[in-house]
Amino acid sequence: MYKIGIIGGGNMGEAIINGVRHKFSIFVSEKDKVRSDYLHSLYSQYNINVLDLESLISSSDILIVAVKPQDIDEVLQKIAKSIHASTLVISIAAGITISYIEKILVKKIKVIRTMPNLPAMIAEGMTAVCAGTYAKEADLQVAREIFDKVGKTVVIEENLMDAVTAVSGSGPAYVFFFLECLLKASQGLGLKSDLSKELVMATFLGSIHLLEKQKIEPGILRQKVTSKGGTTAAALEVFNKNNFEGIIAQALAAAKKRAKELAK
Repeated sequence: MYKIGIIGGGNMGEAIINGVRHKFSIFVSEKDKVRSDYLHSLYSQYNINVLDLESLISSSDILIVAVKPQDIDEVLQKIAKSIHASTLVISIAAGITISYIEKILVKKIKVIRTMPNLPAMIAEGMTAVCAGTYAKEADLQVAREIFDKVGKTVVIEENLMDAVTAVSGSGPAYVFFFLECLLKASQGLGLKSDLSKELVMATFLGSIHLLEKQKIEPGILRQKVTSKGGTTAAALEVFNKNNFEGIIAQALAAAKKRAKELAK
């Protein structure tokens, strides 16, 4: 059984703990004392140990770096001092390249870079993974095994990571924003808040499940719903007149550009 050390016990760190705690031996390090105490009280019955960073590094076969990008330099410097040559390092830090991590770690450490997203909190996440210079296929498979516990994984080339960040990494926010707008607009039509939420959520979930079961392109289903001269056509005409498709393309391009700007 692998010993996994998770550095950073925020939302994503906790999601990973929940996903893998039945299969792996877990250590976690969180510098915020309130959060650390919370994790200790939550997971003490599952034999998950909350350790200081140095103890976690020396005790782990796999290190998952789940800290914010602005905190990663400090963490990597500490990892570099005491990491075993055989340790696998998995980073979920947005914008932090494999070459940057490898440069700080100095040794020929096996590195896997990942980009998970927020639905990992309920094991419905989407995680892209790519391998570093010294990582082998077996290391990539270990990383996939871990993140498959919190959703699905895909293997990509690192040069696609900014695009993946724009689509699936940031994607949940786009979905939530669209739902937020739909709820406000439906209430503007006179529907009460509770009814609006029930209608919008059921429609969204039902549409996604229909798309999954039908296994056809979304555009084909859109056409099936849209009768010429009908209510759906009237709504879609407004979307088209306001270049809704173009707005989506611009938004993703902006997210990708920002991901590239933040990259180290």
